Amino acid sequence: MRHDRSEILDILQHLDKKSAANFESETLEFKGWSKEWDTNPKKLYRLLAEYAVCLANHKGGTIVLGVRDNVRGKEHAITGCGRYNLHKIRTRIYDLTDPRLIVEAEELLLDELGVRLLLIHVPPGISAVHTTTEGVAKIRIGTECKPMTGSMRLQRLSLSGELDLTAKPIAELEQDDLDPDSIRRLRNLVQSQSSNSPLVNLDETQFLEQIGITREGVPTGAGILLVGKEHVIRKHFPNHEVEYLRMKHNEVEYERRETFHCGLLHILDAVHENIELYNTVTPVQAGLFRYEIKDFPEETYREAVLNAVLHRDYLAPGSVFIKHYPDRMEISNPGGFLAGITPDNILRQDSHPRNRHLAEILRRIGLVEKAGMGVKRMFRSQLLSGKQPPSYWTNGKAVRVVLRNGTVDADFVRFVHQQDKQGNPLSLDQLLILSALRRRREITLPDAATILQLDHRRTREILMEMVHKGLLEKSGIRKGQIFRLSGGVYRALGESVSYIRERGIDALRYEELVMEFVRRHGSITNRQVRELLGITQFQASRLLRKLTDQGKLHKKGTYRDAQYVLP
Repeated sequence: MRHDRSEILDILQHLDKKSAANFESETLEFKGWSKEWDTNPKKLYRLLAEYAVCLANHKGGTIVLGVRDNVRGKEHAITGCGRYNLHKIRTRIYDLTDPRLIVEAEELLLDELGVRLLLIHVPPGISAVHTTTEGVAKIRIGTECKPMTGSMRLQRLSLSGELDLTAKPIAELEQDDLDPDSIRRLRNLVQSQSSNSPLVNLDETQFLEQIGITREGVPTGAGILLVGKEHVIRKHFPNHEVEYLRMKHNEVEYERRETFHCGLLHILDAVHENIELYNTVTPVQAGLFRYEIKDFPEETYREAVLNAVLHRDYLAPGSVFIKHYPDRMEISNPGGFLAGITPDNILRQDSHPRNRHLAEILRRIGLVEKAGMGVKRMFRSQLLSGKQPPSYWTNGKAVRVVLRNGTVDADFVRFVHQQDKQGNPLSLDQLLILSALRRRREITLPDAATILQLDHRRTREILMEMVHKGLLEKSGIRKGQIFRLSGGVYRALGESVSYIRERGIDALRYEELVMEFVRRHGSITNRQVRELLGITQFQASRLLRKLTDQGKLHKKGTYRDAQYVLP
């Protein structure tokens, strides 16, 4: 986080009442100038490199040179800087850090005191851990720079995806440390996914090697997690735990609890069995077809559990929790999102599993899809079942996804399947917009962009395509455009009364919008009415004629050149 000149100047104005230390933070450091640096700048460069590494390993920030942090009073605290070379400071920080850090350095002149300060802006790190070239690694914690311990470095490497514990062979183990029952389960799974797979005919040693369970006969971390014996898993992955809780209606007590430390293949089957005990089915009749909609679609929660396992941080303590409430399911895992992924863009990100080798094995045996498809499958599965899309939350140390049950929107399910049968299958983007408009009557372009996790240009293209296909209607112009379900979709969804009511409200709103436009711009034309309200030329003419007959507008000109103004 960069602190600009105006922010620093504002802080300096308060130094008569408080010392600079009171304004320091995890991204801001004040440092007085040492006269020693005038004759020995190497000490300055070494110190700045350490501070740069410290800030970069957290969120970045700004170092202010020339202000003593523990002195009150502007004239005493602000000493200014001695001799320095801006270009040299930037290049030496670059040379003394690994990976290299490119900082910005600028002067801040204080004419009233006749001194200059130096502001050094450090960007957030581009790697898991930055160090000085002397091997010093620090990280900003509060207002101090603390050494990064070995476990902290490992966790940072894991968070960035640079460390994959599941890919490493565990030298002290051998094939006998794998569970025979889990290996049989693995073979059956591969055969059920593809009976023609060449893996099926391999002997056990070759089979395990080809899939990635072992490397040169030595089990990998992923192999142990998937099919290892439980006591072996507990020893080498002590944080491995998956806990299923069937919660009661009061949301603080549970009626069923299962805790697992065994291999993941067994856990996935056991979790599925527990969920299905309470997963009731709602039938939806659509003509001759009958669809069975579960409270929680199997495809959705299966993907969510797999994602929690693939993305959990096995260095961090804590369990993968599956909390099964009557109205929702919350699935959480230790370890935040990898760099660049947030709840606001996860739908558009390619898959970057923290445990890549484990993910690769699961792809080979057919349990997970190609990169980036898991989250989209969850969203689509929920929407096709007439339910709300998944929602994500993170605090940087854990991730939670919430799947909501809710009442099945039977009309929406019928409409979606009808579109599919008619050869007009709805895309995920279209499903997201239509689902949102089932919960609200209208939507703006910014709202839609947030829902789709896309930029405004691409969002507008999707909305206009839905207008042309007769799924939506629009009104307003430019930034004021509003999109609603079309009359045909309203009727297909069994909401003809609601649609008529909405159109009645629109008739009154349209008159108000036209009058407001004229008051702001002086006049309006038929074309502008069509753009403003999203209606036909005939409808615009009829509306303008009505307002003219009522004496609210006055017509100037004829035919296409006609303008309507206030009387």
